[in-house]
Amino acid sequence: MVLKVLTVDVGTTNVKAAVVDENGRILKTSSRELKLLTPEPGAAEHSPQDIMRAVEETAKLAAKGFEIEAVALTCYQHGLMLVDKEGKPISNALTHMDSRSGPYTAIIEERCNPRELYERTGCPPLFVYALPKVLWFKAKCPHLVEKAKYFLLVKDYLILNAVGEPYIDYGNASGSQLFNIRQLKWDDLALEIAEIAEDHLATPVEGAEVLCTLNERGAKLFGVSPGTPLVLGTFDGAGQNFGYLIEGPKTAVVNLGTTAVLRAIAREPLLDVKGMRIFCYYAAAGRWAFGGSTNNGGSVLRWFRDVLGAVETLVADLIGVSPYELLMREAELAPPGSEGLMFLPFMAGERFPFRDPYSRGVLLGLRYDHRRCHIIRAFVEGVALVLKSILLVLEELGVAPQVLVGGGGGLKARLWAEVITNATCRRLLRVRGGEYASNKGAAALAFKALGAVKDLGELGWELEVEEEIVPDPELCAFYERLYERFIEAYETLSPLFKSWTASS
Repeated sequence: MVLKVLTVDVGTTNVKAAVVDENGRILKTSSRELKLLTPEPGAAEHSPQDIMRAVEETAKLAAKGFEIEAVALTCYQHGLMLVDKEGKPISNALTHMDSRSGPYTAIIEERCNPRELYERTGCPPLFVYALPKVLWFKAKCPHLVEKAKYFLLVKDYLILNAVGEPYIDYGNASGSQLFNIRQLKWDDLALEIAEIAEDHLATPVEGAEVLCTLNERGAKLFGVSPGTPLVLGTFDGAGQNFGYLIEGPKTAVVNLGTTAVLRAIAREPLLDVKGMRIFCYYAAAGRWAFGGSTNNGGSVLRWFRDVLGAVETLVADLIGVSPYELLMREAELAPPGSEGLMFLPFMAGERFPFRDPYSRGVLLGLRYDHRRCHIIRAFVEGVALVLKSILLVLEELGVAPQVLVGGGGGLKARLWAEVITNATCRRLLRVRGGEYASNKGAAALAFKALGAVKDLGELGWELEVEEEIVPDPELCAFYERLYERFIEAYETLSPLFKSWTASS
């Protein structure tokens, strides 16, 4: 009998459930979009109740009709919420795009040597992490903190609902800036800075092992039989690497979803002690993930769709296509460089390698002859140039991937894939079904946890390459020059971003 696993991936934009068999085939899927809440400037929240409804709905739809051997999970990192002693959320989850905790990174740097904290946790001083969010909650919502029993990440809350106690896999814990990536436990220095005790956090466990078997409560949540093993998996990004079975320095994963990420996995951690320009998180199964993630990937086009794309949305609904497909068709009408229009895609601040919570989105060079196609293409190119900056840091640290494996909804658009290929000057493999790579990664960890294989490489899943895109030398040179102007523009505007924020 071929084993089948139900996987649930809680992403920033969508919750996706998929049934995956031990041959790596995706048998059935279900997804639901999550609404991003922005109640005030800088806020970017999810409703915990909305997340739970989406998990239950998608899991039950995907699992129906299958005999499920295990449930395995992946989840986005950095989302933090407050939960009371009865297990009820008393705040929304602050996502990685929530920049309100930005000023609290300075407090962290005052309380410790930031390089020491980075070497312990793999997380540089950066507003996306749970540690500055803990400080923000204490400063801005003391009445809620008084009622809170737990500071929980999003997956912790999901597990609390499933099994009655909060647990967290090492991978998701690693993205909190509270977790020691070598000792694989909550870090003493980080807890001291946050002024919280371990019992205010979930219990960390290895994500490539079975946590427990689901009781009736958990089984009902996922739509499976009581007694089904639960495997916590890892964070969604590392799940993509595991889903593609990609490991080592020669190949990296580029994912273009809500955010954009360039990431490699190895059996030893890699840190940028000099500049703290990359992250390094424990992933699962004795692997560490390192690279850079942006705060602004496909989300910039989502903003354009919601604010300026009413026509495309209406037409797309009438003809049965995605509004993004129509937007990308428009972008194809503009030439490389968007006729001198440049976009700094920092609408929610930026993570790597800039580490700047104050930066904002800027269109530079706008003229009367520019049209919507130029603006959309400039959005696409801006995201690609941030990915290039991450690749350059990895090269400086001795990791020089020659091939990028691409997934995520944004890379369904060939134009965006082409721009990333030429901006990075690396071959790009567009993978079929890449939007469910995290689900496949969760399944891979589950099959290891169940004992079907001793090592992930034994699964032998083939990479389903839809298309290989080869860089054009002339366009590589063009984007190299554009990148120099991009960095010049950012460095010129960076002091203004901070002063504008301080005066607002």
